[in-house]
Amino acid sequence: MRRPRGEWTQPEFEAIAIALNETAGLVFPANRRESAESGMRRAMAAACISDPAEMRRAIRAAGEVRDILITELTIGETFFLREHGQFDFLRHTVLPQLRPTATDHPVRMWSAGCATGEEPYSIAMTLREAAWPGKTSILGTDLAFARLIAAKRARYTAWSMRGVSDAIVSRYFERHGKQFLLRSDVRKDVEFRVLNLASPDYPSLSSGVEQMDVIFCRNVLIYFDLETVAKIATRLIASLAPGGWLFLGASDPSIAEFVPCEVVLTGAGLAYRPPGTTSGTRGASFTDLGIWSHSEVPRFDPSVVDEPEMTAPVLESTTAPEDIVVAPVDRQTPVHKMAEADDSYDTAYARADYDAAARLARESIDRGDDNEDAWIVLVRSMANRGDLVVAGEACASALDHHRMSVELTHLHAVLLAEAGRYADAAVAAKQALYLNPDYTIAHLALGDALSRTDDIPNARKAFRNAETQLQGFAPDMPVPGGDGAEAAQLLRIARFRLETLDGTARVSRR
Repeated sequence: MRRPRGEWTQPEFEAIAIALNETAGLVFPANRRESAESGMRRAMAAACISDPAEMRRAIRAAGEVRDILITELTIGETFFLREHGQFDFLRHTVLPQLRPTATDHPVRMWSAGCATGEEPYSIAMTLREAAWPGKTSILGTDLAFARLIAAKRARYTAWSMRGVSDAIVSRYFERHGKQFLLRSDVRKDVEFRVLNLASPDYPSLSSGVEQMDVIFCRNVLIYFDLETVAKIATRLIASLAPGGWLFLGASDPSIAEFVPCEVVLTGAGLAYRPPGTTSGTRGASFTDLGIWSHSEVPRFDPSVVDEPEMTAPVLESTTAPEDIVVAPVDRQTPVHKMAEADDSYDTAYARADYDAAARLARESIDRGDDNEDAWIVLVRSMANRGDLVVAGEACASALDHHRMSVELTHLHAVLLAEAGRYADAAVAAKQALYLNPDYTIAHLALGDALSRTDDIPNARKAFRNAETQLQGFAPDMPVPGGDGAEAAQLLRIARFRLETLDGTARVSRR
């Protein structure tokens, strides 16, 4: 007898749905349960699992099986320049407001739920079409690792090209049989990483998604219940720089009722901005600190690195290319950056040429220059390139030479956190504060690490210490160790983290 619509055939399928809700925030209302169960069965077959109970156990942790299931249950289909009006609005209205500032910070853009990469690459192409003259940092995130592998490869069929003019196709793609390969220089404009939008861990010093000038999160919120939508909306608005823009999809719910924000009616639908936004104002973009300006000090041992969600294994058919960087990302190294003959590691680093900065710093160290600054540039450059294990090893070596360096100790704490070793990261951050209790940035790193170990009282104390110290800075003053990040930026993050730790859903209006 055919079961009534909206019911699961077995309790274990409902248990799988509950597990997915707890880990990824996904919901399956009655009208989706039949198709969801079909997707679960396809995922079980792909993973060679016959028992739903075994499937439920397998998806509790990040990995291949959960990745297969999420790919089956969420729509990863998209195409280039989808909702073309929003890209026109980005080009003709938003970008003129984001002209490069005197500080030459990169414009930061984030495609949340980027699937196979068409959206962030469309952002990159829009910037090129607009002849954007400044630096850029474009980040694509998704929960499904396999989709990010496909995004990094950037090979598409004609289905992804529908609605794209022949001129755009010829300008940015190479034809290979029935496939279209995105030009390599455009691929380099975008970095990818795994990020769970339902996670409470962003924006933060380790998330890499704070102080965004533009966020695209389109046709993603439809997968969540209203409670989860409210939490995600709060975090998205908090991830924007002052004057930033958030674009949702036409099918997504309006978030104005969930979070304080300004709503802008554009010719391409609604856009959202932080409360108190003044038209035409842009906040200074965040720098490397957003990733990792977050060592008795724990040694960084690559053989014991925990590899959480961002390094989940994938099916053999989607094996990652060697150059994929699925790690926290900050500003993009400019394409075609050429080293100058009289370069120093400082000048190379200042212009964000991390390859040259790392090479020059290493050459200086190999010549016997035991300057602490050379080690710092080497570590930061390696991390900004995404070579986190190498950066950790370099930082450990640097601390052998400069055991009392507060900045190196703090950087080691951040790299330990990036490896998922949050308890060790907290120990290292405390060591940095022992060396210098007024090193504000380490209070933030400590709060971040403690919150990941569920030590909420002490995490709250660390963020309050950071807030107190940051109030003593002029708002536009760069914070020591922050790689150019200003006090006002960090103060907003500290306050937001305090609010989330206190269990509130409001966004600070200050």
